[in-house]
Amino acid sequence: MRRVIGALASAVLLTACTDPQVKKQQYFENGNSYFEKKMYGEAIVEYRNAVALDATFGEARKKLAEALTHTGDAAAALGEYVRAADLLPNDVETQIDAGTLLLGTRKPQEALQRAEAALKVEPGNVQALILRGSALSGLTSYDEALKSIEGAIQLDPQRGRSYSSLALIQLAQGDREKAETAFRKAVELSPKDVQVHMALGNFYWAAGQVQDAERAFRTALTIEPANKPVNRFMASLMVSSGRRVEAEQYVLRIADSDSNPLDVLALADYYLMMDRPKDAIARLEKLPNTQAPIVVHRLARAYSASGDQTKALALVEEALKTNAKDATALSLKSTLLFRAGQYDAALAAAQAAVSADPSSADAQFAVGRLYAIRGDEYAARTAFRETIRINPRAAAAQVALANIEAQAGATEAAARLAMEAAKNQPNSPSARLALVRNLIATREFDRAGQEIRTLVAALPNDATVRAQEGRLALAKNDLTVARVALDHARTLDPASFEVASLLVALDLRQNNTAGAKARVEELVKSQPTTDTRLLAARTYTAIKEPEAAEKMLRATIEMDPSIVTTYDMLGRLYMSQGKLDQALTQFETLAQKQSRPVEALTMAGMILRQQGKNDLARARYEQALGLDPNAATAANNLAWMLTESGEDLDRAVDLARIATAASPDAPAVMDTLGWAWLKKREPRLAIPLFQRCVELEPSNGWYHYHLGLAYDQAGERDRARASLQRAFRAGTNTATAAEINKLLARIDATN
Repeated sequence: MRRVIGALASAVLLTACTDPQVKKQQYFENGNSYFEKKMYGEAIVEYRNAVALDATFGEARKKLAEALTHTGDAAAALGEYVRAADLLPNDVETQIDAGTLLLGTRKPQEALQRAEAALKVEPGNVQALILRGSALSGLTSYDEALKSIEGAIQLDPQRGRSYSSLALIQLAQGDREKAETAFRKAVELSPKDVQVHMALGNFYWAAGQVQDAERAFRTALTIEPANKPVNRFMASLMVSSGRRVEAEQYVLRIADSDSNPLDVLALADYYLMMDRPKDAIARLEKLPNTQAPIVVHRLARAYSASGDQTKALALVEEALKTNAKDATALSLKSTLLFRAGQYDAALAAAQAAVSADPSSADAQFAVGRLYAIRGDEYAARTAFRETIRINPRAAAAQVALANIEAQAGATEAAARLAMEAAKNQPNSPSARLALVRNLIATREFDRAGQEIRTLVAALPNDATVRAQEGRLALAKNDLTVARVALDHARTLDPASFEVASLLVALDLRQNNTAGAKARVEELVKSQPTTDTRLLAARTYTAIKEPEAAEKMLRATIEMDPSIVTTYDMLGRLYMSQGKLDQALTQFETLAQKQSRPVEALTMAGMILRQQGKNDLARARYEQALGLDPNAATAANNLAWMLTESGEDLDRAVDLARIATAASPDAPAVMDTLGWAWLKKREPRLAIPLFQRCVELEPSNGWYHYHLGLAYDQAGERDRARASLQRAFRAGTNTATAAEINKLLARIDATN
């Protein structure tokens, strides 16, 4: 009998172990046990085991969502909350939780559906009414939203959060006064509710009332000192208001409150921002899973910041062995190679990062920075613009793009970008410096001076900041003040390239060519970089020592053949010397190296035209226009060639119009369009253009000659005679002078 009973017991035990229904319940209960002990990672494993056995196990999905929320995995939590809400349609709390997360991810329509589902079960549920109102506000149905919130207030007039929701809708409608009243009413009704104090603090922060915001957050912390969101707000508020040291206590409080690794990562980010990489490393290496990509990325940054580039690169390479398309690791690799001066390898890594994740602002910025170093303005500009599109608050990209626009002469665009960067990161010295440089470039000297004084007060011993005093004085032609300021900046940082560049400019302004030459030669000797060599080449060109400039440019190419600026400078130098073959070689080489070589092809076309190789010149202009249909110089030059040959006058007019649209007051460009109209026998369209050319350059005989031809073609003999006589007096070439005499004789004979 005992043997039978034993057999039965074994059978029951075996059935229990293999029955999916029993096993899923065991997983669920194990998960609950871990959850109660705040062992959320272990709980997640158990809950996932449960739903793997039964995908319709709503309660397990609900608890899984809660556990995921505690670990900071909001995206996964949202998915589980939505699944749980679908499986538990009568669970009001789950519907509201799912709806709240959907609203937080800017999905108001789906949030509204969850609110309606909850209200179907409990029509008078205050939280559901508030969710409904908030969702309707997100859909800009403000009247309906207000009705829903007001309904919640009627059901529970003493509930502060209802008034916070009401305030948010009033704020969305633009009624700040009513919103503030509602926020204050919320605090009055629920003085111990952390959420209402947070809402009031955020309202004040958004309004720029930092002290009021801080007061509201501090009140919330007296109620609940360990509240993570409030501590995060306080840390962010401290950082944004320039009180970074004070932020540490709040970040520490978050990281030390439990074992959530995301909070430790936030603390590491803080330490990196504060230039305390060793503290970041110490925290990161205590995490249970240091092999997780998100941890490896932070560790690599920390080791790099601590000066251990070898360790940093080794960590990145390990991460890439696991996932060769890890965009963050590739971006980090690019940065590390960039710092090591391996620009080609750095660019390849950055481009791989963009291919792996085109939406990565860091990767796009890395690409732009490397193209900027090469001097490939178009590619750099494209990458920086993409960075800003992905992250409109990317101040570093705005500063970099502002520098490119300033170099290209687009001062208005540069100033706008610099102001945006300073607005996005008001405490960033690089953003403020970019703003100063552009204010000087646009000759807003008073405002530039104010900005410089603010920077000097904050960073009195920063050479780059002090250099701006010299830059401003140079722009104002106050050379004595400029010398004092720049000498002071040099004592602060003798190796500063910007200070050296400004001192060279000052030497040249004071006609101290020997001083400028000695300065760049010493600079190249102490810092033999491509930047210092290019500065030396520009200086030699300015003091009319072309052989020295050529030698320096060739040395730069030998040092780094990827720097495209060098080929442009060398080509222009050769052109100034009449060495057209050598100049052509440089521009052809430049065209092969740039991503969109419009200017290089145009310059090559101009040289080929000078050499009488018209077919090749036209081909280069066509190539340039193929890359940029609005390339003004190429359009103008090709229009002139077509007009002279008379083979495609309609296209010549179209091209000349492109050029005049880009440079509406350039006489040479207007002359091309007028000449094309004249060749098409349309003198009435040509005359106003030639008249404007003569008005702008009255001493240019060619413009008087063309105007005389137009008047003659239009039958205005007296005006034609007067213009041709002025052309003769102003001077042209011998052949044209003879032609003018023939025309005058014919006009006199006709009259």
